[in-house]
Amino acid sequence: MADLSVEEARKLLAGVVIPPRPTVVTAVLEERARPEPDLKRVAALIGGDVGLSAAVLKTVNSPLYGLRRQVSGIEQAVNMLGMNNVGALVTGLALRNAVPAQGLERFWDGATRTALIASYLAKQLGCTSREDAHLFGLFHDCGIPLLMQRFPDYRDTLRQANQEHGRAFTDVEDERHATNHAVVGGLLASNWHLPDHLREAIRAHHDLAVFQSGLSSAAMNLVAIGLLAEYIESGHSRLAGDGEWDKLGGAVMAHLMMDADAVEELSRDAREMLEESGL
Repeated sequence: MADLSVEEARKLLAGVVIPPRPTVVTAVLEERARPEPDLKRVAALIGGDVGLSAAVLKTVNSPLYGLRRQVSGIEQAVNMLGMNNVGALVTGLALRNAVPAQGLERFWDGATRTALIASYLAKQLGCTSREDAHLFGLFHDCGIPLLMQRFPDYRDTLRQANQEHGRAFTDVEDERHATNHAVVGGLLASNWHLPDHLREAIRAHHDLAVFQSGLSSAAMNLVAIGLLAEYIESGHSRLAGDGEWDKLGGAVMAHLMMDADAVEELSRDAREMLEESGL
């Protein structure tokens, strides 16, 4: 593909529709920011969206949260989880509804599993918050369905990028489309006012030199957790290998100060958690 001018690249990117942050997310996060959040109002906001309510209850009752009894109402869920957890959960669940998903059910199911694994890893390793890890797991590849909308041949790009062993995944996207899903995902994260370290991590998660790139430690920790979560999810889904782990797995283990045995033990436990959740 011939090099594009800056103006041509800008026009291509302008054709990618970045959905705005849903009203319910804005309202919940505004309430969370108050000195004394009104939990009943938050429950009412979530309860006003039937699909979101069902998804919140399903997630809260998963083995990930380890609750001793099933939660049956949104107000109870909000009280038990606290505002930080609820804000992150609502934001992540709203993403799936906001980004076009026709024919992409398997993509979003995989993203959901990756997010749950990332949250589990954050709890076990203590290097980032569970809320941030969960959001990163959901958002890091959200540019993919948006680029599928924009470029009819983007599925071919994904196949080529997945088979590329010597270069970054995003290099293939840049060559074919003058942009990539990490850039687009970063734009969506900005539109949704996610924290800076989350936006940094989304933009850099395919950078082969990410752990020597000068990113904040918070962003690098998210990238490491996300790559490990993807590796575990790939094994759980019985996919044919994980090319990103082949490229960056050693660097992830060095960053997290883990050896292969520790990775295998965490992987086993995380997969058991998924199986108990029916995922």
